[in-house]
Amino acid sequence: MPLESEHKVAVATVDGDVIASHFGSAPFFLVCTVRKGKITGRELRENRKGCSRSREDGDTDCWDIIEDLLPDVRVMITSGMGEKAYVGFLRRDVLPVVTMLSGVEEAVDAYLKDGLKEYPQLVHDSRHGRECTRDSGGTAGEAE
Repeated sequence: MPLESEHKVAVATVDGDVIASHFGSAPFFLVCTVRKGKITGRELRENRKGCSRSREDGDTDCWDIIEDLLPDVRVMITSGMGEKAYVGFLRRDVLPVVTMLSGVEEAVDAYLKDGLKEYPQLVHDSRHGRECTRDSGGTAGEAE
């Protein structure tokens, strides 16, 4: 799974250590620069937008996150995401990975070792999935 060329891997996170339960509501994204299977740089980017269900198109702000906050990312790791965001990443040639791991370092390390297990069943219908509010943590697969 790891890409051969230098690239950036983002992890939706609550605090830099714990993976957020939903991509759009993550307060931060840890962005790692990867070269030849090693991390060569790290940057914590604050998500000031978050996605909102109060708008007619609830995913509008999620697109802003992808385009404005993560334009240089090639891999996105999270514990949950709506199908519109998932497909949007794929259309932008970004690999979305939805995992059940809770630790950021554990997930990045697993990705680098080609051992990060994906759980596509955690991608939810954007209209009927989790409420998209600011994430305060939690575990993947919580009751929706």
